[in-house]
Amino acid sequence: MYDRFDARLRSLPAASLHGLVSRMAEVEAFRGWWEGTPKPPAPVLRRVREGVIAASAAAARIAGAAPSPAEGGYAEALRAVFVSPASMPPGEDRVLALHAAIFRNVEPERRHAGRYKTSAPRPGIERRWVMEPVALRPPGPLLVPAQMETLSAWLASRIDGAEFHPLLVAAAYLLEFLAIRPFAAGNGRVSRLLTNLLLLRCGHTYMPYASLEAAIDSQWEEYYIALRRSQASRNLPRPDISPWLSAFLDALAAQQRNVRQTLSRLPTEGRLSGNQTAVLALAAKIGEVTNRRVAAELAVPRETAKQTLNRLVALGALRRLGAGRATRYRLTEG
Repeated sequence: MYDRFDARLRSLPAASLHGLVSRMAEVEAFRGWWEGTPKPPAPVLRRVREGVIAASAAAARIAGAAPSPAEGGYAEALRAVFVSPASMPPGEDRVLALHAAIFRNVEPERRHAGRYKTSAPRPGIERRWVMEPVALRPPGPLLVPAQMETLSAWLASRIDGAEFHPLLVAAAYLLEFLAIRPFAAGNGRVSRLLTNLLLLRCGHTYMPYASLEAAIDSQWEEYYIALRRSQASRNLPRPDISPWLSAFLDALAAQQRNVRQTLSRLPTEGRLSGNQTAVLALAAKIGEVTNRRVAAELAVPRETAKQTLNRLVALGALRRLGAGRATRYRLTEG
């Protein structure tokens, strides 16, 4: 049942293997660097994550489209993926749940939220569908459930296996998902959510700190051409999906560069001043602090307390509430 998926990874051309191995080594080396490098305080990381969610939702928007409720749905779904990936096994139920999260508040797609497509392409895209080469046409609605069941089972059986690297399994899964196009709308957006989820579950815990969607968007033409070339080849007797694998790994590398740049601009726990660290600890303990309370607890002048609080607000570690004498500060939520 899984032979055709396995064959795509077993038959990679020898000429492409060195480049793929080199790319994977770089991606994995960055993961090791991330795990070992000092991190900013948790409130600062939460602020960065929220910025990434907003940027990712905007980047995942259909080109040329205006902001819509689907953008908010995407942001909510991505936040859930970032916060609790361990509780989200990427099976069929999760795929449907992610689609539902994007479209549950969007009309008229709401009635299709969390459901595979049940009819032929809409009139507006039918001409494109008919003109596509046979190798690039998605299966009809009646075939989608069985194909998604098989694909999901293959992913579950291979993602933690010994034969194929998890990055290659994730990329091969996404290639087929985008070939099946199981939903009437939102397949690209669901694929981005699944990419973040799969990478997080494979130990790439830096995913929330730079937008993968923006990295893909910045090289969209190359990414799309590689996707289509590999989809056209994937069911041939000698398939070659190496263009897609290379584009997928290149997008991850671009995201990793952005993570490194972001981290270089932020203070680590070790680079926070003693007063800043003490204020964060106090806010975590009592929930809310004031300039007066900080000055008293730290035994520092009120002006020093004010400067410390303002700096933590600028870093995104604290949130300012109220004004004047009623001003108070809380840890940034996330």
